[in-house]
Amino acid sequence: MIARTVDRRRASARHAARGLSIVELMIGITISLFILAGATMVLTSQLGDNRRLLLEAQVQQDLRAAADMISRDIRRAGYWGKAHCSVWPAANCALTNNPYTAMNPQSSTVLAPATAVVYDRSTDEEDGRVIGTDDNLVDGAANRPREQVGFRWNADNRTIDYLVGAGNWQALTDAAVLQVTQFDMVITARDLPMPCGAGACPVLGPGGCPLFLRSRDVAFTIVARAVHDANVRRSMRDNVRLRNTVPTEVCPAPAGP
Repeated sequence: MIARTVDRRRASARHAARGLSIVELMIGITISLFILAGATMVLTSQLGDNRRLLLEAQVQQDLRAAADMISRDIRRAGYWGKAHCSVWPAANCALTNNPYTAMNPQSSTVLAPATAVVYDRSTDEEDGRVIGTDDNLVDGAANRPREQVGFRWNADNRTIDYLVGAGNWQALTDAAVLQVTQFDMVITARDLPMPCGAGACPVLGPGGCPLFLRSRDVAFTIVARAVHDANVRRSMRDNVRLRNTVPTEVCPAPAGP
């Protein structure tokens, strides 16, 4: 009787200590895999969102830097250290017409969007030169700053290029970071009456017609996408009023018969 009781206790102990069954183990592993898959999906989504945010910030920052440089530089188009000679010629005015008004494409009327613009601006007063010592020539000498500059869309490299001197185009945007898919400019001009104060004002040009100030604006649009994710796209628009107005003579249309 005592032996049977001991055997039953031993059998009961062996039955209680045998551990998990294969079915229980498989169910536990399956539940763990589902939890692990969910956590992996959440982590992957967060990493993807973080990567996209970084790309968007980088593209936006590069576009803004390019737009700021274009705005600052193109605003100086037509600068001449002796601009007063166009209106009030003085004794030291060897030239009365601004030689730096060239802007290609020309801005006499509203033009269709262009993908390049080249213009002139004087830099002769730089490097410690005395103000007003402009030589009145668009130069390209190697020992001083170039006076012909511009911007264009390079469709092959998908970049915006900057003209530094005649024929010297350099990439302004980084082709390894973003691809510029659109860069166009619209140049407009309007003639404003010449302001005259209480004193004498040369309101007539060489042909005897009234003088006007030609005010020019450049509106440009940049559209770009990230190189590593084509879905990350950004655009930038700006309108620049050129600081240097150009005096121009406007004669009235002849009267009809």
